[in-house]
Amino acid sequence: MKDGVRSSSVTISVTTTPDMAASLDGRLIHPLYSTFWLAYHAEVAARKAIEPYFDEGENALGAGIELEHRNMCPLGVRVDITATVTQYEGNRIICSLSARAGAIEIARGTQTQVVLPSERIQAMIARAYEQHGVQLPQKS
Repeated sequence: MKDGVRSSSVTISVTTTPDMAASLDGRLIHPLYSTFWLAYHAEVAARKAIEPYFDEGENALGAGIELEHRNMCPLGVRVDITATVTQYEGNRIICSLSARAGAIEIARGTQTQVVLPSERIQAMIARAYEQHGVQLPQKS
C-alpha cells in the first residue's frame, strides 16, 4: 500500500432517483432513499478512497460495514457521501463514512476493507466457487 492512504478522503455525489427508493419484491415501500442504496454508495466511496494507493498486485475485499441511517432523504435530492481513512493497521483499513444532503446528516458509519495480494484473492474466489459447486465465470 502506497503512502498517503492514511489521509485519503473521497466524496462521491449522487442524486437520488426512483430506482433508489425503499422497495421490496418490486413493491414501493417508501418514496425515500433506501438504506440499501445508501450502503452501496458508501461502499463505492470507501473503495475509491483506497484504490489509488494499491501497490502493483494488491487488491482489497470488503470486510464489514456499519451504517446508521439517521434522517430520511427524499428522491430527487443530491447526497454527498464521504469516506475518510481513519485507521490502517496491518492489512485492515477502516474508513469513516458520512452522508449529507446539504446541511442534513443522512447517515454515518464505518467500512472495513482487507488488503491482500491479488493472487491470494483470486485463489479465495476460486475456492468459494468450488465449495459451492458453481463454475467460476470467465473474464470478459
